[in-house]
Amino acid sequence: MTKFTHVRDWPLLESALFVLMSYAAFLIAEVCELTGVVAVLFCGICQAHYTYNNLSADSRNRTKQLFELLNFLAENFIFTYIGVSMFTFPKHHFDPWFIIAGFITSTLGRAINIYPLSFLLNLGRKPPIPMNFQHMLFFSGLRGAMSFALAIRNTVSEARQAMLTTTSLIVIATVVLQGGAATHALAYLRIPTGQGQNDENEALPYRDVRSETPRGSGDGGGEKGRLARLWGALDSRLLKPLLTHARPPLTETLPSFLRPLARVLTTTRQYTQGENNLHRTDSDSDLCIDEPQPVPTNIDPQLSYNIRNGFGNV
Repeated sequence: MTKFTHVRDWPLLESALFVLMSYAAFLIAEVCELTGVVAVLFCGICQAHYTYNNLSADSRNRTKQLFELLNFLAENFIFTYIGVSMFTFPKHHFDPWFIIAGFITSTLGRAINIYPLSFLLNLGRKPPIPMNFQHMLFFSGLRGAMSFALAIRNTVSEARQAMLTTTSLIVIATVVLQGGAATHALAYLRIPTGQGQNDENEALPYRDVRSETPRGSGDGGGEKGRLARLWGALDSRLLKPLLTHARPPLTETLPSFLRPLARVLTTTRQYTQGENNLHRTDSDSDLCIDEPQPVPTNIDPQLSYNIRNGFGNV
C-alpha cells in the first residue's frame, strides 16, 4: 500500500493508516485465537524494516514521535500495573513451592541458553564472546511486560492464577534486583560502559571487524554467519526491492523469465533514484535505512526553535 499508492501525498492519512494497520495485526490474531501480542511484535519488526522507509518525511517524523510517546506511556503504565496488581488483583494464588520452582527453572533456563550457546558460537566465531560478557548476559535476563501480559490473559482456573502470581513475582524481582544491580554488575565484571564509539571499542578485547572490512571488498566471512549472509542477500535482493523503493530493482535481481512480473512490481522511483539511496550494506544496524543524515546528540534549544520557525541563524 505505501509503495504502490500515492497515499504519501496525504501525510496525516498515511500516519493514520500506519497506526490502524498495526492495530489490525493484533485484531486479526485475536480473531484467529492466536497471540495478538506476538503478532504485534513481528508486525513492528517488519514495519520498522520495510514500511517505515516508504513513508513521507512528515509521516516518518510524526509516526516516530507518536510511537515513542506511546512506548514511554505504556512502559510506565505496565510496570506500575504489575506492582499494583500484586495487591489489588483478586485472582492471585500463592503456591510457595511453585514460586520457588519458577525462580529456579527461570535461572537454569537462562544459564542453559547463554553458556552452551555461547560455547557453540565461539567454535566458529572470531573473535569469541568473552566470559565476562557471558556472565553479564546471564545476569541481565529480566522478565517484563511480555510475560506478564501473557500470564494475565486467562485466570479462570487455580493453576492459571498460580501462574500469574509466580510470573508477577519473577518480573518484580528481576526488574528491581537485577535491573537495579546492573551497573554494579558491569563494574564488577570490568565491562566499560559509555555511549561513544571509543568507549564501545574499549569495552571489547578486539576491534570491530565491520569497521575494518571495506564495504566494497565483498569478503563478508568475518562479519556474519553463513545463515545471516544468506538472509541478508535475500533481503537486499528480493524483499527490500519488492516492499520498498530500495535498489537494485527487481528487474536486475530476478531471473529473466520473471522480468514481466518484475516490471510490474518495480516503481519508477526505483529506476530514477541514486544508487546509494535507500541502500546499505548492512541495513539491520540501523532502524531507519534512509535517514538523510545522522541526528546530532546535542541540540541547542534556541537554535532548534529558530530553525523550525524560519529565523535561520538569528
